[in-house]
Amino acid sequence: MTYHTNRTKGVAVIMVLLVLAIVAITTAALVKRHQFNQAMASQVIHLGQAKAHIQGAEHFAYQLLRQDRQDNNIDHQGETWAQSAPPTPVEQGFLHGKMIDLQGKFNLNSLVIDDLVHSPSLAVFKRLLDQHQLKPQLSDYLVDWLDTNSETTQGTLEDAYYLALKAPYRSANQYLLDVSELGLVRGFDANAMALLKPYVTTLPLSSNKASKINVNSAKAGMLMAMSETISQNKAQQLITSGKLNYWPNVAKFVDAAVGQKSVTNKAQWQELSDISTVSSAYFGLNITAQFGVSTTHLESTLHRSNNGTVSVISRMYTP
Repeated sequence: MTYHTNRTKGVAVIMVLLVLAIVAITTAALVKRHQFNQAMASQVIHLGQAKAHIQGAEHFAYQLLRQDRQDNNIDHQGETWAQSAPPTPVEQGFLHGKMIDLQGKFNLNSLVIDDLVHSPSLAVFKRLLDQHQLKPQLSDYLVDWLDTNSETTQGTLEDAYYLALKAPYRSANQYLLDVSELGLVRGFDANAMALLKPYVTTLPLSSNKASKINVNSAKAGMLMAMSETISQNKAQQLITSGKLNYWPNVAKFVDAAVGQKSVTNKAQWQELSDISTVSSAYFGLNITAQFGVSTTHLESTLHRSNNGTVSVISRMYTP
């Protein structure tokens, strides 16, 4: 009898311990889920705050560009819009951003105008390739990607290469929307894209005309690509002169780059003049906002019309 009683008590103790274990496990799971829900709610709230502040910063960029156009028609790196904003403390976080002149770069879409190769732009791109010791055939591959026909410059089918890949696809036969699309074009590997990225962009074409390059914003490598007569030393001199006193018009820049227009340099003078500008319409905006545990980054492309109206061409948020 005593043995049976002890056995019953032992089973009861085990049952109690089992119940306690189940309660403990359930409680831990509930606490963990509650913590997870709190973290998720906090993340959503912080993300919303970050996006709200980014939208405010983007609107401020519109105002800067509008005011700048009202003040003058010349764009250079000494203007307010071109200054990098330091991290600005806001409640529970910080915000910082920078705006760049996209017309200080070469617009890849300028290579083909009305389905024909634009010779001045092709010459610029080939010099860019040569600077970085990249194969000149890359220009042909990109032209084939942009034009609407399905034949290469050699008369063969351009899709033959792309359809033979492990993951086959066809050439776009249209303008690029983003520089990253270069990775789909034959020959443009990661190395080529990394070398070219600081100097190229993809912008819409206005009235089917090639984009001009703002000489007040262009890097030394870009200036060298604009004319075969601009050496590295000359490019550095032009940039230094531009920083000390921005180029007020194209003629002054071209005179400084290739010399005053004369019988001997007339062709080079005109060629450089035709692809140069001191006024920009496209700008890249980069803003980062951090609130609590949430960090949000915005990259957008802005277009400013002649009357100062600013519109968004593209906008991309990344965590």
